[in-house]
Amino acid sequence: VAVAQIPSLGWCPDYVPMADFNMERYLGTWYEAERYFTVLEAGSRCVSTNYTKAVDGRVLVSNQITNRLTGIKRVVEGEIRNVVKGAESKLNVKYSTLPVPFETQYSVLDTDYDSYSVVWSCSSIGPLRTQNAWVMTRERLAPGTVLQMAYGVLDKYKISRTFFVKTDQADCAIAEAAAEAAAKQAAEAAAIGVKSAGLIDEALPAPAAAPLVAAAPAPAA
Repeated sequence: VAVAQIPSLGWCPDYVPMADFNMERYLGTWYEAERYFTVLEAGSRCVSTNYTKAVDGRVLVSNQITNRLTGIKRVVEGEIRNVVKGAESKLNVKYSTLPVPFETQYSVLDTDYDSYSVVWSCSSIGPLRTQNAWVMTRERLAPGTVLQMAYGVLDKYKISRTFFVKTDQADCAIAEAAAEAAAKQAAEAAAIGVKSAGLIDEALPAPAAAPLVAAAPAPAA
């Protein structure tokens, strides 16, 4: 999820993405290890992407980004369009939860499905192009051997690693567990409050009925 990353002159490179891409094997959670600088991820940490298949066959995308300063987690959700089994790994993703919904295309340059994935995107506007690239891993803190395999893919496509920044994934599991516990406690407290209000209403006596007033006799003719 990014807007205007690394601008440069020229057209987008004609990179050939991975063939025989298997979306089923790609499903699940991927953690962002490194990336080009992006506006939407500035000051972020604990970034992850989860791919799931809906009952109707759609592939849904959920990006989770935690603000480094506030600790607030933001979720950006979308849907992959036109997934064709065995086709090249070009993923058209439509994000619908952003203030301005938009659709973009990503290419999985290479992945072994079990440890690393190298994702790239590029868009051209006249003589200018903007590129983005991500190194994603199955483990939140991937070992160096996994990262070296991803670096090999970047070198193969001559994608410069100069502009890559490492994503802070330290202590994310602890922070997420604390946030989930706090949310659970808040929900339980709210439920107790609702239940207590109901018990109080039951304990209060019903309001007394208004006394009946006998009708005055009609005046004599």
